[in-house]
Amino acid sequence: MEAAAELFAEKGFRATTVRDIAEEAGVLSGSLYAHIDTKEDLYLEIVRRAADDFSRAVRPWADAGLAPAEKLGRMIRAHLEVIGASRAWARVYLDDDNQLSDATRRQARQLRRDYERWWDQVLEEGMASGAFQVPDETMARLFILSALNGMIRWFRPDGRLTAEQVAEAYVILVKRVLGAIDTSAP
Repeated sequence: MEAAAELFAEKGFRATTVRDIAEEAGVLSGSLYAHIDTKEDLYLEIVRRAADDFSRAVRPWADAGLAPAEKLGRMIRAHLEVIGASRAWARVYLDDDNQLSDATRRQARQLRRDYERWWDQVLEEGMASGAFQVPDETMARLFILSALNGMIRWFRPDGRLTAEQVAEAYVILVKRVLGAIDTSAP
């Protein structure tokens, strides 16, 4: 599955063949079909596992008994940790590949929507308590996740900033954009 995630992230779904995946994994292409029915099934399984990784990282913070700004900061760090730990899987999860069948694309989108509800929960809580000054939590969520997910495209582990430095900067920036009462990075 790792080989498939790397190839889907690099080449896209359509351009990646089962033969490519088998070659990258060091197995015969026919042997892959003992584990999967279709290439789309494999793609969707990668999306499911990545969705689980993101949810396991973020949900505990969304449900924690902390102030909304603190929850949000920890969720940002957790989300970026998942991206840093499994860039290929995260890229496949975050990509809305129009080359997929409608059914597969709908399932992938639903998994992303299920994850996004943790962000909505904290944003709604922050708005209700006055901790965040934003006109619309959906717009705020889209802004935040677009910024965080964009890290996949520009961040390089050997670059001038570490992943932790990027996460800390994002926490400060996002809190400021939301008008959070506490804008310092904890």
